[in-house]
Amino acid sequence: TQSASSRRWPDDLNRKEQKHMRITHLELVSNGEHIGSTPIREQAVNAAKAHANRHGVEVDVIATMEDGSTRKIIVKPDGSIDKVWQREYIDPIPGVIYHNRNGGDYKCISSMSDHSAIMERVKDKWTFVAHGVQQYTDKSIEWNYSTGGHWPREAI
Repeated sequence: TQSASSRRWPDDLNRKEQKHMRITHLELVSNGEHIGSTPIREQAVNAAKAHANRHGVEVDVIATMEDGSTRKIIVKPDGSIDKVWQREYIDPIPGVIYHNRNGGDYKCISSMSDHSAIMERVKDKWTFVAHGVQQYTDKSIEWNYSTGGHWPREAI
């Protein structure tokens, strides 16, 4: 029997019956900050809706599947669920320019271990290490966090 809340979960995130793939972990993120996690789908969706409504912000619910791939939904302040994406961790390829979901273009300077890379924002050469780079089915990317950001060092 399927509960009412699991029927509301978007179809793309509820396909475990098709491939026998199950969700192993759900993380809630708002404004780039981790706000909670749980292995229980109903709990994640309800918590995301409550937080989104209470604070008037969108909440990402990121489902990690047993094969390591992820799926993401956005819960809006009105309780609606928007934009379902599937994404996978990648090792960026040096020299390739990737489009970020924030609208910017980033060139991979050097690839590192654990899906991390030295990236350079094309428009102004801001350079940093992107950790946990993930690519969506539309080929856009995001990363979990970045470190070591700096502007180009120029000779005086």
